[in-house]
Amino acid sequence: MSMLGKVQNFTEAETDLISQLRELLPQAIEDAGKLSSEPVDPAIWGVPLLSVDKERDLRVDVILHKFLKARNGDIAQAQQMLTNTLKWRAEFKISGILDEEFPEDVFGKVGYVHGTDGEGRPVTYNFYGSLDNKQVFGDLERFLRWRVQLHERGMQGLDFVDVADMIQVHDYDGVSVFGYDKVARAASKATVQVMSDNYPETLATKIFANVPGWGETVFNVICRWLSEDTKKKFVVVSKASAPRVLAERIGETNLPENGASDIDSQDVDEASPPPPPPPPPVATAAPELEPQPEALVSETAGLRLDDGATVDTQEHVDKHGSQI
Repeated sequence: MSMLGKVQNFTEAETDLISQLRELLPQAIEDAGKLSSEPVDPAIWGVPLLSVDKERDLRVDVILHKFLKARNGDIAQAQQMLTNTLKWRAEFKISGILDEEFPEDVFGKVGYVHGTDGEGRPVTYNFYGSLDNKQVFGDLERFLRWRVQLHERGMQGLDFVDVADMIQVHDYDGVSVFGYDKVARAASKATVQVMSDNYPETLATKIFANVPGWGETVFNVICRWLSEDTKKKFVVVSKASAPRVLAERIGETNLPENGASDIDSQDVDEASPPPPPPPPPVATAAPELEPQPEALVSETAGLRLDDGATVDTQEHVDKHGSQI
């Protein structure tokens, strides 16, 4: 038997749940095929779910554990989630999404994948300041396909042997309390739904950098509806601390240069680290106004609401949306 990878060690209880879900894989795939209007690929994130080899593919165990964790160990719910994800991947045509092209002048400044942290986890960067919301979010279908492509690019860096999740950096430099309009909110809500439903437990840490002064208040409110495991993944950093924290968390030589516009689109997914960056620009101070929750709330892609959240709390999150 081959040596276990860093992320392939489970407790006896976890192994038992994974084994039970493994036995249901053929049924989950068959159900997805019946429900989908498109042919279903019996693989996810580059890993075949039904191995033809005698040796157990432990990468499948890692993936199944994510679905089980997202459903708090409920095997039936995890199976249904996996079925729904396979159906969605077929109908959303994920197989060709990495080859799709999007206008660089629109999305190049919104987000990209660049390098890894010190543990080899891919890092995605998202920028929220000074965006033309109508241009970026106005075509919701186009935006969703770009956003899913971004996440799939990050998923390409996971081997499910030693690396099974990634880092996200959300840069709020220049974000205004007025910048979160109806168009952005609709795009945010749709994105959160897609990510939460189809990419469970794929984030190790989410770093909110260059957060304005009013942002901490908003995060304290939002965190009331998040599970303890989720809150542990959040790192909220002021503009003064951002350079130091990013260097500590990701590695100074692994950080991109300032801003998405400073990295050529042909280079953002390369593994080789860039030169050490200068400190991020100082964020424009937010006006002295009452904080608006919809202007800055957490993206829950791959993260979970508190298990005890009621319908009312879920409606609160739906109402206010979340940053993309």
